Amino acid sequence: MGEKSANLITRRKMKLFELRLKMNGARKANQSAMIVEKKKTEVLATESRGMSKYGQAPKSSDDKIERMVKELKDRDEKRQSFSRRRRFHEEKDIDSINDRNEHFNKKIERAFGKYTLEIKNSLERGTALPD
Repeated sequence: MGEKSANLITRRKMKLFELRLKMNGARKANQSAMIVEKKKTEVLATESRGMSKYGQAPKSSDDKIERMVKELKDRDEKRQSFSRRRRFHEEKDIDSINDRNEHFNKKIERAFGKYTLEIKNSLERGTALPD
């Protein structure tokens, strides 16, 4: 019985020893993986594409800058020349009090203009009202 218990204890110690070896191996692998990951992030931080370091950006030639300025000015001139602002027409009859009312009047005219045309013409001629 003593030999059996001693054998059992040595098996337990052996398993415990193997587990500790596995744990230490896993810990070392984890540490080396962390070091590799840290190096990767440091390399990425120093080699960022969108962010150039101060003074390291390549110099643009003067003709390219002039071309860009000219293009921006041309765009601005085109934008100003194609304004959608409506002009005021002096010869046009004023039949509204503001822009909103003018828009409403246009809608009404579109919907009911064909029905009211005869009445409007009679009013202009002066024949719509009895004497």
